[in-house]
Amino acid sequence: MTLPALTLEDLSPHRPAGVEEDAWLTRLSAYLAENDHTLSLSGRRREDEEDDAALSRGPDGRWWTGRFIGEIHFEGRELRIEPRLGIDVVGVWLARALNLSVVPKAATRSGAGPLIAQLVDRMWSASLAEAGRHGPPRFRHVDYHEGPYVRGRLDLPGTVRLRSARAPKVASQVELRGVANPVSRAIVLADRTLTSLLGREKPWRPDLAPDLLAQLRAAVGANPRVPSAREMRRIRYAPITRPFEPLARLSLEIARRRGTLTSGAGDDTSGVLVDVAELWELFLLHCARRAFGESRVEHGTGSASTAFLLVSIADETVRMGRLKPDLLVADAEGRERAVIDAKYKRLRGSAERPNGVDRGDFYQLTAYLSGHDVAYGALAYPRAEDKARAADLGPWQTGSGQRVEFLRLPADEAKCIAEFKAIGAIFDQGMGS
Repeated sequence: MTLPALTLEDLSPHRPAGVEEDAWLTRLSAYLAENDHTLSLSGRRREDEEDDAALSRGPDGRWWTGRFIGEIHFEGRELRIEPRLGIDVVGVWLARALNLSVVPKAATRSGAGPLIAQLVDRMWSASLAEAGRHGPPRFRHVDYHEGPYVRGRLDLPGTVRLRSARAPKVASQVELRGVANPVSRAIVLADRTLTSLLGREKPWRPDLAPDLLAQLRAAVGANPRVPSAREMRRIRYAPITRPFEPLARLSLEIARRRGTLTSGAGDDTSGVLVDVAELWELFLLHCARRAFGESRVEHGTGSASTAFLLVSIADETVRMGRLKPDLLVADAEGRERAVIDAKYKRLRGSAERPNGVDRGDFYQLTAYLSGHDVAYGALAYPRAEDKARAADLGPWQTGSGQRVEFLRLPADEAKCIAEFKAIGAIFDQGMGS
């Protein structure tokens, strides 16, 4: 007998219906802890040891979902985790994750296919239309060939390797420029994967997408070879082709996760999870850059900042504990003024956390304030009605006079930008300098 899907919301509690469901959730949580089903949208994994697991049991026996949404099929039953803020909100965040000016049509549940596959297709196809406004992806790339004849120039190391293996071939390289390249192959494979899940009718796709895909399929075929990581690294993007870079990363991720992007059947374990914390972080980055200006906001691991927790007394060039806040905001002269860290969590008081803030997050923020020596620091949560002393009694200040806030920012883009501008007025006035 097939059990009905268990539908939950992210960052929310659930009381199991019985002993069997509790045991199933226990096995599923152990499986998710050991197996990665996350679809990365930005090309990098977001790692935060203080964030909750995808599924965990609380002290009172209730189960809690973490920061992920998606669908997982496990032991003949499906777990669906839907966004508590609404699927349309997440649809916009997906678009902003790739900084698209073309926003996908409403991401409400419609048509056939898994919910996450629909969301990803809406965002992916909008990204394709945005990147292809000036034409298909044309790159100079090196085509590697092995055969009885030399094409282009001889690849000596490759030929030595072939001869060492007693293969009667030579290796050669040809430099080409055109649409037949690894980026086009990744895009065609992503479309093939999404079409296999959703069917050919995808009315939400922008008008430009079908024509562009037809050009790419004509160049690389309908089922090309999956590009290797080495091939993708060798692509050199010009300013006009730069929008294809994040699209290519996402396309390759979709192509490689063909078997996990949809719910399985029988005893297969399959499905995919989207990290909403990653979307929240990228959404706030987009809004902050709209509020303060692109050049004034640096982002996490891409930051050029050289702030560290510790510096060796014996050798000042040796440092430990590089500080990488999600958002580092500078003033018009380039001086660091504020650190803001995105937290896709519930800011709510409890017996364990009367202030509502995780201890690790609190210490993380104070470390950022100390290392960057800025006038303002904040943790930024999605807006909610939960009570928490940290937000209700703020703003706060450190012993050295730095201003600290625990923000609850709106999920709406225009309102979020407006609140960032109001925050900027505080530290742009020279507060704490």
